[in-house]
Amino acid sequence: MQINKTLSWDDYRTVLVISRAGGVTRAAESLGVTVSTVFRRLERIEERIQTQLFDRDRKGYRPTDAGREAIRAAEIMEQAAFAADRMVSGRDQQLSGTLRVTATESLAGCFLARHMEAFRDAHQGITVNIISENRVLSLAEREADIALRPRRPDDETLIGRKIAKLNWGIYSNPDAAKKIGAKSSPALLSDQRFIVWEAGRLALESQEWLRQTVPDAEIAYRTSSLITNAQMAATGAGLAPLPCFVGAVWPRLQPVLAPLTDAGTAGELWLVIHEDMRHNARVRALVDHLVSAAHQDAGLFTGDVQSAE
Repeated sequence: MQINKTLSWDDYRTVLVISRAGGVTRAAESLGVTVSTVFRRLERIEERIQTQLFDRDRKGYRPTDAGREAIRAAEIMEQAAFAADRMVSGRDQQLSGTLRVTATESLAGCFLARHMEAFRDAHQGITVNIISENRVLSLAEREADIALRPRRPDDETLIGRKIAKLNWGIYSNPDAAKKIGAKSSPALLSDQRFIVWEAGRLALESQEWLRQTVPDAEIAYRTSSLITNAQMAATGAGLAPLPCFVGAVWPRLQPVLAPLTDAGTAGELWLVIHEDMRHNARVRALVDHLVSAAHQDAGLFTGDVQSAE
């Protein structure tokens, strides 16, 4: 079946979003319109090409053969649009406009937040949108312009620069740290309560390290947020394994043992952009700023400096 050439990109995009959402309800949320609007758009598209693109049932909207053909065409168009957007934006030499930076919650709160005001002072025409979540956003699809990631990128279209070594430590509030006293090994903390992190591959690695290093540790709490763990440790709820840059800047946290010397807890901080955006003036300006900021904070990242003050 040949899809009618009178369909616009907006039509194809509507079909693509419905397919990915599995129906009109979630598609409406994604498009920021009402369910009835999406339903009417799909009806008009199917009327125009005189072909049904989706079978409707209780399980949702399932593409027909014609629908799958339309979806494949929409995906090709979408990738071409992303590429064109990157190519045009990549040549933008204006130091004004918006930049989107993605980072984990802990990097956003304990690193980026401390250095953004200096960047704004130097570049008042640039608005920085910080997207702080653990989900990996797509630089190819312009979900973000710059990413801070704890691993080297493996996509050949991405340019990565290692800007810091990341060490971890074990932290508690000052009263608990004083009672525990100096320890030379995590294994000596087996009689303590711990707060552990559960959110993805890095969290699993930190849990495995704790299980092997302090096998008798009492796990008092599990959370999906390192920021939550830092705050709970500061209130005395238990000890929290944390990246040193978090422990060093969080109020009422003190190292019980930091930095940890076990290689299993060491990591890296990578600054990542898409190759098409490497000449964009706004991107270059913020990249340079973040590289300088990471150099200033090198001791905080490694745990060799225990306070940001």
